[in-house]
Amino acid sequence: MKETHSFMLAACLCFRDSSAYLHEWLLFHWVQGIERFYLFDNESVDDFQRVLRPWIEASIVSLRSWPGRGQQQAIYDHCLSITPPEIDWLAFIDDDEFLFNPDGEPLPKVLAPFQAHAGVAVSWALYGSSDVVKQTDEWVIERFVRRAPGPDPHVKCIVNPQRVLRSRVIGHMFEVRPGFQIVDERGRPVAEPRHEDPSISRLRINHYLVKSWEEFARRRARPQANTGIPTPHTLAQWREWDRTWSEVEDPIARQFVPRMHEAQRSLFGR
Repeated sequence: MKETHSFMLAACLCFRDSSAYLHEWLLFHWVQGIERFYLFDNESVDDFQRVLRPWIEASIVSLRSWPGRGQQQAIYDHCLSITPPEIDWLAFIDDDEFLFNPDGEPLPKVLAPFQAHAGVAVSWALYGSSDVVKQTDEWVIERFVRRAPGPDPHVKCIVNPQRVLRSRVIGHMFEVRPGFQIVDERGRPVAEPRHEDPSISRLRINHYLVKSWEEFARRRARPQANTGIPTPHTLAQWREWDRTWSEVEDPIARQFVPRMHEAQRSLFGR
């Protein structure tokens, strides 16, 4: 049975051709305590509608088509503008990012001490390929278990929609209303999309940038949601970064797999 809390948490996602990952991403964040998802399809040509149909029918996912290149920031600002007042927290994360508390506590409970702020900036744990070449049907959090040695300086934000004005650097930072601020998991103010002293002890985002090299090849050819152009970095650069991102074994996200299977049975009977 899904726990209930006094704070309602939602997530906003801009996606393109992500049908292989959406169900896992939704299940994962559902068991973290995210109760509503605002999804924006940016010109997908895969079978994402089949994947999302049960979630939409369960009134958990709201789906909208949003065509055009480089639309992610516009989508985020629109999502802020349509978020109803009952949503206390809105997370801006991508379909290769998995937000959670390392001890397995529900996110609304973890976020409760931050209710006086405009938002919380959460640092990445960057996961590499784990030397996996081919894609399989296993979930991402099961397949990739090796990450960089420490937290990455980049942050993504969970915000109070009533206390921010707009996205300043896509999901990395927001312009806040006067009198409020975005803080990190230790309560320290964060005003830029990079944090000079990142930590991931209470909140973290596992960012699976590469996945298998087969999957990476598809991703690398695809326009980026924020710029509308493919990544400018060379394959050699990516392989060099991947060596660092695959140094430390850390399968922490696997702890949620049993809960995800239970949620899948509870929600969809399968």
